[in-house]
Amino acid sequence: MSSNAQPAILVIVGISGDLAKRKLLPAIREIADAGMLPEQFKIIGVSRRDVALDDVLPEGEQSYLREVIDLVQLDLTDSGAYRQLGERLQQIEASFGAAAQRLFYLSIPPQAAQPVVRQLGEAGLNEPNAKLLLEKPFGTDLASAEELIEGIRRYFTEEQIYRIDHYMAKEMAQNIVVFRADNPLFRRTWNGDFIESIEIIASEEQGIEGRAAFYEQTGALRDLVQSHLLQLAALTLMELPDSADPSTIPAKRLQALRQIQPPQDVHAQVQRGQYSTYRDEVGNPRSTVETFTRLTLYSTDPRWKDVPIVITTGKKLNRKATEIHVTYKQVGETQSNTLTLRIQPNEGAEVCLWTKKPGYDNQVQQVPLDFSYSNHYEEQLPDAYERVFVDALRADHSLFTTSDEVLASWRILAPVQHCWEMDGDDQLVQYEQGADPEAIGAPAGD
Repeated sequence: MSSNAQPAILVIVGISGDLAKRKLLPAIREIADAGMLPEQFKIIGVSRRDVALDDVLPEGEQSYLREVIDLVQLDLTDSGAYRQLGERLQQIEASFGAAAQRLFYLSIPPQAAQPVVRQLGEAGLNEPNAKLLLEKPFGTDLASAEELIEGIRRYFTEEQIYRIDHYMAKEMAQNIVVFRADNPLFRRTWNGDFIESIEIIASEEQGIEGRAAFYEQTGALRDLVQSHLLQLAALTLMELPDSADPSTIPAKRLQALRQIQPPQDVHAQVQRGQYSTYRDEVGNPRSTVETFTRLTLYSTDPRWKDVPIVITTGKKLNRKATEIHVTYKQVGETQSNTLTLRIQPNEGAEVCLWTKKPGYDNQVQQVPLDFSYSNHYEEQLPDAYERVFVDALRADHSLFTTSDEVLASWRILAPVQHCWEMDGDDQLVQYEQGADPEAIGAPAGD
């Protein structure tokens, strides 16, 4: 970013929270070190309680963040507080000698975000140079998402809204489109004529880690499938943009999401499970909240006719990994090839090929061809939140989720949520810590 870039003010509502200290402020520090911030840049940290700078700064921070952060204690329910905030922003712009773009990052629980958005709008802080950065979840079902989106649209335009899905900002997720578009081997075979199935999996070794209240209200479907994993599915299935212009990517993702059919038979296409100690951890012996789910979906896109798209996620499984597995069709007696795109950890890609084993017999074996960022690049990969801030400053929406994408995702899952409400725990499978996700019942749809 050039040194004469437009001045910017980042307002972090909820500066005293864990997210700001662990992720947001370290990301800003890294961006500053990389020379990617405007020379005129200020952070206003908003908190409901009186906090000291040392309480919010990352451990060991001694210089840059101390210079650019101002802490403001505000009652977020008081409309007068927002007028005070507006006056402070004007003072900073006066010191800059120029108007600044204003980024409002709501680092607060989603249920608290809607009143803050309304107050920002009614205080006139939604002017065209304002940008609104929101954390997931974006609603709990289709109806609540529609209500949230309508409430935000009263005050902010779609161009001002940046809904954050940090999976989309990971380096390998960004690379999916490049991988597909710039490698003829895959570009020409990326369809149902060659591909047998697609699986997107996010498995975790840890459990809920003290987040009982959050998880009892959320579950695996809302926590990961509706946002992260359906977005990865959209990147995998979408038509490639006509050019390298990233601004067309959200529309392509939306088209792909709209073509994914909601499950026609939830019991056949969707599984849900709960690890065996979950109810004790949350103190609810009758909890039906799922910590594991697997969905088998299909697209109406002719390119993907009859190709199963399997989305799997769960906690307390046998490994930590977020990956996309693409299985190619067998040709005659020839074995199938597989492609794995690793989103995390060890970001990269692996292709499994069949080769003849050395010797006199004609025996074959699988051999992986592996690409890892860590083996090819010395520099550390940017954290997802670093890319979030840089793209928001650039007004690049390509990695952010649009309102229509949120609604399309919830429409896919609506029959699942309705069925689970009716079933109670009838279809809920118990599994032990360290389970193989493939062993938690037979794959749905088989």
